[in-house]
Amino acid sequence: MSLILAPIQGMTIAHYRNLYAEYFGGIDTYYAPFIATRESSKISASLFKDLLPEFNNTNLNVIPQLIGNNSSDFRSFATTLVTMGYKEINWNIGCPYPMITKKKKGSGILPYPDMIKSFLDDICIDNNYALTVKMRLGLNLLDEGIAAIRILNDYPLNGVIIHGRVGTQKYEGTVNLDSFELLNDLSKHEVIYNGDIFTLADYTKIAARFPAINKFMLGRGALRDPFLPSAIKGNPVPTHLKISKMKAFHDAVYAHYKSILSGDRHLIDRMKEFWVYNSVHIDPVGKYTREIKKCHTHAAYEQIVSQMLDSSNTWKE
Repeated sequence: MSLILAPIQGMTIAHYRNLYAEYFGGIDTYYAPFIATRESSKISASLFKDLLPEFNNTNLNVIPQLIGNNSSDFRSFATTLVTMGYKEINWNIGCPYPMITKKKKGSGILPYPDMIKSFLDDICIDNNYALTVKMRLGLNLLDEGIAAIRILNDYPLNGVIIHGRVGTQKYEGTVNLDSFELLNDLSKHEVIYNGDIFTLADYTKIAARFPAINKFMLGRGALRDPFLPSAIKGNPVPTHLKISKMKAFHDAVYAHYKSILSGDRHLIDRMKEFWVYNSVHIDPVGKYTREIKKCHTHAAYEQIVSQMLDSSNTWKE
């Protein structure tokens, strides 16, 4: 069984991935946040900074992800990634956010099977890297996902990651396991499960229902409870050690951002995003998280976080 960390924009960047692996483990493969493709004349080195092997990701299995609907642009970006040493690239046709979908990108391309087919006709000419696809059940309807799966079946993909919601749901409601099962059964490629694994019980239930699946992608669940992957792997961290590990992880993440971001505003905004996920088990009532949202200086932020971690004598399971 293999566990994959989902790409989460603004969060799972290289330094975060490296620290996550160092402090928590349990993840076999890390997907980097997507890079939006553009005309080759507009490609700059800064777009690929998060994926530079010599500075980041040196000991991790990292898969870059591209989002876009222009095959020529995709191939230009893929060529750059291959020269950087990457042997697998993921095409994102699952992003649910309207600013992406309205451009017929991410899950916004799912209602247009002819676009998917035309794109893959051109992309699959290249054989110097493996291609995987991350998708949703559809943008609006399951029928869109069914049509997409049938097209994907005709191409030499290395796997299909399916998130069990339609795009218009974003992350609201619950995953539809019946619809996921339908797409899973239709796919001729290896399917990777993605969606709403927040606890060991969630994983156990899904793994029991889909015994043929042996790769699972964790997203928000792995950020909310970074001890979850190790628990799934049968290596649970003792509860009394969790707060100290979280403190060390936070301090390392915070020190990194403090070294690269100028001004308290940028630093505190980044850390507010950090606590959107990580406060669930440390500050379940939200007392300290609300205070963090009001912070404007690093001194105030550090004081509140210190109080929160000192008051959390045990991890709230």
